[in-house]
Amino acid sequence: MIKRLFAKHPVLTTAGAVALGSLGVGTALWACADTSCYPGWQLGALDYDCAGRALISPGNDTRINMVMLMQSVQPGVALPAEAKIDPNDPQFGKVFVSWEGLRASLWPEPEAPEPDYDEKRCSEAEAGSADFLAALAADKGVPAGERATLTALRATAGCHDGEWNDAAISSQQGRAFLSYLKAADAFHKADYAAAEAGFATLAKVGNPWIAETARYMPIRTGLRRAAATSLDEWGDFAGPEKVDRAALTSAARAIDAYLAAYPKGRYADSAHGLKRRVAWLGGDTEALVGTYEALLRATPASSVEAAYLVEEIDRKLLDREDAAAVVAKQGKAPLLLALADMKKMRPVYDGPAVGLSAAELAAHKAQLLAYPDLYGLLEATRITYAGENAKPILSILPDAARAKGMTPLAFSRQMVRGQALSALRDPNEAGFWRELIGAASPFHQRPLAELGLALRWQRDGRVDQVFAPGSPVQEQSIREVLLQTVASPEILRASAADASRSDHERDVARFALLHKDLTRGAFADFTRDVALVPADANTDGGLWGFASQQSVPVGLFTKGQWSDGFACPAIAQTAATLARNPADQRARLCLGDFWRLNGFDGFALHAPGDGANILGSAPDLFPGKASYRDAIYAAIIADKAAPADLRAYALYRAVRCYAPSGYNGCAGPARSTAELEGAQVPLAVRKGWYDELKKRYPQSQWARALRFYW
Repeated sequence: MIKRLFAKHPVLTTAGAVALGSLGVGTALWACADTSCYPGWQLGALDYDCAGRALISPGNDTRINMVMLMQSVQPGVALPAEAKIDPNDPQFGKVFVSWEGLRASLWPEPEAPEPDYDEKRCSEAEAGSADFLAALAADKGVPAGERATLTALRATAGCHDGEWNDAAISSQQGRAFLSYLKAADAFHKADYAAAEAGFATLAKVGNPWIAETARYMPIRTGLRRAAATSLDEWGDFAGPEKVDRAALTSAARAIDAYLAAYPKGRYADSAHGLKRRVAWLGGDTEALVGTYEALLRATPASSVEAAYLVEEIDRKLLDREDAAAVVAKQGKAPLLLALADMKKMRPVYDGPAVGLSAAELAAHKAQLLAYPDLYGLLEATRITYAGENAKPILSILPDAARAKGMTPLAFSRQMVRGQALSALRDPNEAGFWRELIGAASPFHQRPLAELGLALRWQRDGRVDQVFAPGSPVQEQSIREVLLQTVASPEILRASAADASRSDHERDVARFALLHKDLTRGAFADFTRDVALVPADANTDGGLWGFASQQSVPVGLFTKGQWSDGFACPAIAQTAATLARNPADQRARLCLGDFWRLNGFDGFALHAPGDGANILGSAPDLFPGKASYRDAIYAAIIADKAAPADLRAYALYRAVRCYAPSGYNGCAGPARSTAELEGAQVPLAVRKGWYDELKKRYPQSQWARALRFYW
């Protein structure tokens, strides 16, 4: 058991927290938890991708791979009935998952209370306090008055200042509790000599809780003392050579002594587990690898102990750059070796495309004989990401797409087979994905298989099949990416009206349709399509990343802002005017104001990455080319015969496009530096606009309002 390895005790934290934090070493984790993380909408990733998949692969957080491998090698492990959308990463949908999201989904924890910032509170004293007070209450040899004094002193153990009020404690049992508090206080203050001396005097006292705890605490004291010299200036572990070896040896002996005295004691699991810390601090990787390998098989994959275990293994072993070599040297750890090899496949800067060569993998085959399916996955994965001929993969990974109850390993094998079919342009690929969708677990497996089918249909120019009645592609996030990127007007209209889909998906379809109607010049269509917006449509939801929000601000097209000084009607009326006459200059300026006033400058619908195998990266089926505000102003400025009030306003707005950054903020989204630079107008031209406005239209409100150019 992992959770019990660091069992509850009177000084340190509870089991799970100690399992993570007791080493006292700062370590960079491999998961992305902020909004800078966006999923790459493709089946797999060779390099680390903060958005993990239900596919054991190099791009996953190693902890995700580890949990899936545990679920695969232990018999009878059932996956949850359905995936949950990670509230911290809603853009992942159910296709992708972070380590934090997977952990919360498999092992939900109660919401943490608000932190107490009371400076007078001694946080060091809180952990283990319940055990101390329970033992104190149970000891009838402690008078009531002393019990009250000791209870108050317990709240200061770890940050006690001043006298201990010894005179108030006269009973033999009460003095034993007081001595314990003094030793615990010294432990927290890193006065390890005093702590060791204090606990040593308590090992044979009459109270059984104090006696046992006093035999256990020398383990913790020795380990803290050993680690104290091993941290660098950043708080990271500097290596076994920096460890206090005498203290480490003392801790190892204390473990043996405690287990000899209390083989089934309250801290026995913790003491056994702390042998791993002794091995880690001492650089005994052989012992560490052997222990971790056994725990991967023995720790129930459905228990929260599995989460503590994989986090520990990731930090203490697999995070090492030489993890594959270290594990391979041990010779008897196939599961850890497979995980290390999978991670090593990630490309190395200025190195080969795949960090693990075919020869290196083949050299590990003998160690993986007990898990031939796992070795086959490794072999096929390496071929896939090396860009080699995918045909051998079909023999390495036979078709088992219809098998029910697939483990994560079995599902991963089929996913890589599907990638091979895609690379080979196999005519049966779509059928394969359909079968896999039917057999896959809803827990992240089916959504990923649906992505495979959607990508195939995208490549074939059959995106309409994703939205056809009865389509097996039901994952909302997949459909919404396609609605924003490549869907035709017909698909968007049908989706907006499809009552069988969620309100969110329908709003995404409405928004994309109306946005593209206006940017592509389909003004007549807009006047009809705007009727698809519900009367209660949202207007105050943010534009950026709106598809990841609960509300899509599609109401901007019916209830947005139209004017702030230049008189304009509602956007539907402006569109109707442009439908009759696309060159109407007042209406065009009003269209520009609609974009500006409602926050559309620089806005883009979902922007896919580059590559044929990325969802949304395909020819846009919506006709026309997008046009933005700067083009409106440029055309009117170029027309010397334009009405004075309109031309003055166009000059004013064209100059303001560059305020205050000096870069064009009216040119729409730029996907590269080259695009950004290409949208800029030289400073001399912008000065010319300013001068012309001031000289030709000096009495206009726009000339009076403009004081600078940028």
